[in-house]
Amino acid sequence: MGCWRTRMLFSLVLYSAGFMTAVYLLVPSAANASDGVRTCERSKGSNLGTEQAGFSSQEWAVKMRAGMDTVQCLAEEHAVKGFYAAKAWIDQQRQQNGQ
Repeated sequence: MGCWRTRMLFSLVLYSAGFMTAVYLLVPSAANASDGVRTCERSKGSNLGTEQAGFSSQEWAVKMRAGMDTVQCLAEEHAVKGFYAAKAWIDQQRQQNGQ
């Protein structure tokens, strides 16, 4: 009976990961961000109301990309630390067993 719950949770996690990957790839990096100058005529009119309210989607996107880059760097560092910890544990187990 609990099998559908597992599938639903797995699908939700997979969908979320795919969506976040798409957002990460589509958001401009901080190095490529323009200084508030819109290059596309279509994007000039679409954000007119939000810019008048003090909210710029371009600034929000750059901040989000910077945050994602920070999380990615942190995950990479912890993955390397985890790898070395596992390798040390395996080496220790091999020495104890005389292999």
